[in-house]
Amino acid sequence: MIQLKRLHLIQIVHIWNTLIGIILFALLVSVSNHIALFITEGAVLAGYGNFTTFGYPATYVYMLIPVISATIYSLILTFDYSANYQTWKPSKTLRTSIFLLTFALFLASIFPVINGGDLMAEGSSLDCHWADYMQWKVIYGNPDQFPWVTGMDNACHLFRVADGFCWVMTIGWVFVSYLYVKSSLLASKA
Repeated sequence: MIQLKRLHLIQIVHIWNTLIGIILFALLVSVSNHIALFITEGAVLAGYGNFTTFGYPATYVYMLIPVISATIYSLILTFDYSANYQTWKPSKTLRTSIFLLTFALFLASIFPVINGGDLMAEGSSLDCHWADYMQWKVIYGNPDQFPWVTGMDNACHLFRVADGFCWVMTIGWVFVSYLYVKSSLLASKA
């Protein structure tokens, strides 16, 4: 059992980042499920049969990969007790990997906001122009008869929430980067 009084602040922030990363991953999987339901049901009604091709917003992929990497890395570093030693100095490799993941998360957070940040969408991804796929929302616009038609709107809403969580995770990683730099400087003075 991990004793909270023996945890270093770095470990606590890694626990936080791991929890946020798991929630964010679940949100991104939910976005994918809503899109898949919309495409599958729309394709059947439109006469395409088993048509499952959809170009996910590129920013979705930009976000998914760093989130998985950062979450696993945080989970691993949660169990690293090295920070409890006063003379501990994080290696350059560790600090560099922390900085690179922080930068990747920053890019994953900012790309959905930037106009032109997504190759698959006009404007920003958060404007959700990608949600009107093949105009099926217009053609099958009756949610009472076609409940799946709201899938893209739900996916868009969840993607916006995911971007918010990605910003929270990015802030957590910026803080962890600061803590590693601080530990490195304190160990150099000792």
